[in-house]
Amino acid sequence: MAIRSFQARLIYLLIAVLVLLEAGTLISLYVAGQRTLRGIIVNELRVGARVLERILDTRAKQLSDFLRVLALDFAFREAIASGDQPTITSALTNSRSRIDADAVVLIGLDGTVTADTLGGRMAGRKFPFASLLKIAEERGEASGTVSFSGRPYQFVIVPVLGPRPIAWICAGFEVEDRVLADVRHLTSLDVSIWTSSAGGIPALMSTLPPEERNDLIAQMSGMSSPLQPVETTMQLGNATYATLMQSLSTADGSHVNTLLQRDLEEARRPFARLELQIIALSVLLLLVAVAAAVTFARTVTRPLRVLAEGAGRIERGDYVSPIVLKQQDEIGHLATAFNQMQSAIAAREDQIMFQASHDALTGLPNRTLFIDRLSQSIIAARRYGPSVGMIMMDVDRFKDINDTLGHHFGDQLLIEIGRRLEQTIRTSDTVARLGGDEFAVKFTADNAEHAAQVAARVGTAFDAPFVLGDVSIDVNASLGIALFPDHADDPDTLMKRADIAMYDAKKNHSEIAIYEPGRDEHSIRRLSLMMELRQAIVRDELELYFQPKIDVVTERVVHAEALIRWNHPKHGVMRPDEFIPLAEQSGKISLVTKWVIRNAIKQCAEWKRNGIDLTVAVNLSALDLFDSELPTFITGLLSDAGLPPEKLMLEITESAIMKDAAYAQRILAEMKRRGICLAIDDFGTGYSSLAHLKRLPVDELKIDKSFVLNLTESATDDLVIVRSTIELGHNMGLVVIAEGVETQESWSILKRLGCDMAQGYYMSPPLPASKFSEWLASSRWGTGNG
Repeated sequence: MAIRSFQARLIYLLIAVLVLLEAGTLISLYVAGQRTLRGIIVNELRVGARVLERILDTRAKQLSDFLRVLALDFAFREAIASGDQPTITSALTNSRSRIDADAVVLIGLDGTVTADTLGGRMAGRKFPFASLLKIAEERGEASGTVSFSGRPYQFVIVPVLGPRPIAWICAGFEVEDRVLADVRHLTSLDVSIWTSSAGGIPALMSTLPPEERNDLIAQMSGMSSPLQPVETTMQLGNATYATLMQSLSTADGSHVNTLLQRDLEEARRPFARLELQIIALSVLLLLVAVAAAVTFARTVTRPLRVLAEGAGRIERGDYVSPIVLKQQDEIGHLATAFNQMQSAIAAREDQIMFQASHDALTGLPNRTLFIDRLSQSIIAARRYGPSVGMIMMDVDRFKDINDTLGHHFGDQLLIEIGRRLEQTIRTSDTVARLGGDEFAVKFTADNAEHAAQVAARVGTAFDAPFVLGDVSIDVNASLGIALFPDHADDPDTLMKRADIAMYDAKKNHSEIAIYEPGRDEHSIRRLSLMMELRQAIVRDELELYFQPKIDVVTERVVHAEALIRWNHPKHGVMRPDEFIPLAEQSGKISLVTKWVIRNAIKQCAEWKRNGIDLTVAVNLSALDLFDSELPTFITGLLSDAGLPPEKLMLEITESAIMKDAAYAQRILAEMKRRGICLAIDDFGTGYSSLAHLKRLPVDELKIDKSFVLNLTESATDDLVIVRSTIELGHNMGLVVIAEGVETQESWSILKRLGCDMAQGYYMSPPLPASKFSEWLASSRWGTGNG
């Protein structure tokens, strides 16, 4: 079953930790106990070995002392000196009884046994333990363990002095069960001892029980006498012993082995009792700890449940009910933090709701809130009437203003526009910023005429100049109107058709336009054209037209401006203002520009081959100035065509340069360095300063046609602007060109004012290359007339 509650998990975790700690402690105690037990047993075995040695040494010392007393006895020495064998034997026998020795012998100086207490078995023979006798001769006394008659004996040899050694007396006792019992009594160790000599049969003496002694005898055949003490374990019967086996050094080269043993079960018994006591105590402590853990878990989880309930209330949107916990600990602080968080979330949610439905810059409702209110108004209008009107609004030339004066200025302008628009509407209406420079107004209207009146009132927001800081600027807007239910039945369609009406107003240069049925096809057409433009280049549907620029003094053509046309298979011949903006929006303007430059250079080179010396002019888009590869591309085309770079004139508008003046200046400088001529197009309509103009590496200044189209002697404003521009250009060393010349009067005025070149329908409209060549040959402005 899954553990679901935090309390249960906490209890199980605490119990698991406690059990692990207890287990770790018990394991550590067990391991330490076993290590201690092993150390104690090893120490007991080593002590037992030393006790055995000490007992043997003590018996040897006692035997030595008694023998020295016998050796000093005058009668005994007299008997040795006289060779009184019965007396010697009697003395030896008495001594054996008194000291409880197993054998006493008298050894002559030549190493021959002269008397013994063994029934004369050794008399007349060489003493068998010559090495022990030799030690006695060197040291004056000797003692050692030997294998005698197949059993372990301890012999002691002392001299009989008179006053020089006249004989050696030797006594020995068997290392029997009584000695081993003493060791057992003193150390609680079982002791086994046996001798093994080449070809001999081992004789075992042991304190082990008979059954285990028999097992030991069975295993003795596989044992070898160790050179060093060996510690190991041995299984005898049903008991397991820790053993220490060592070999006693003997005087005759035989092997006397000792085996000290400790019953492990018996040794463990005190530790086992202690372990049981520790385990019982640990279990008791564990039960107490578990009870404490359960109590602690409940103490911890109870306030957590209160916190969880509070969090649930917050999740459900209850930001009023506080969490009440009367604790001054960390959980109490957490409850306080929860309450502060609750208040902060409430404030932040209000702020988020506002930010989600309002424009961050102007504080006006955004697109989401506007659509919601528009939907609600349409629902209400379906039930109760009047019509719902909507105005889509776009600030004219805002991008140019923003690029020229800076984004901060543009933001301040949008804020001020929003403030003014709010002042033009009723409280029941809504004005919103949809994004960028787009605004929208929702209102109620009885009919289209009423809607136009509302739009006119909204448009008054742009009547007065906008003064921001030290700058005063006139701003206009294009307003598109759509009505429910006249033009649409739902909010999305209504907004779409208001947007279409706004583009109609912008295209027709009128402030206000009402949606006209059927205009949706125009938007579909724009989208279709954007998709078809790339294929138009591939299918060679684009064509260049040329319009001459006339030298005002010689009245002869000197330049030809290349103007693109699109021979659309469905829409016929399309002017650049119909598709160039679409190319810029879709990112295809670079393809179009390079196509125009390539074909313009090609045509200019052909004219040159035919003896016609003209400079060809090409318009650049603002986006073209951000193409760092364009100078290299143009230079390559000029080189391939064999055309001098000064035969190409690139025309750039003020607004295009001001999008990024610093970068544009670098690109134009690179063009100029390569020998390409440059001109500022539509001068007078942008926002460039004279300081910017002075830094630009341009050759020509082209007066915008809006100042030239209606140029007459009575049009004083246009006349002053044209005259000032011509003088400004000449003072800066620039050639001045006027475009839009459509009348004889305009031509004459420009000639009188000293304009350098003129361009317009008065001289020639834009013509295809073939017709332009005919015009060159036939026109009075052309190259064919002298």
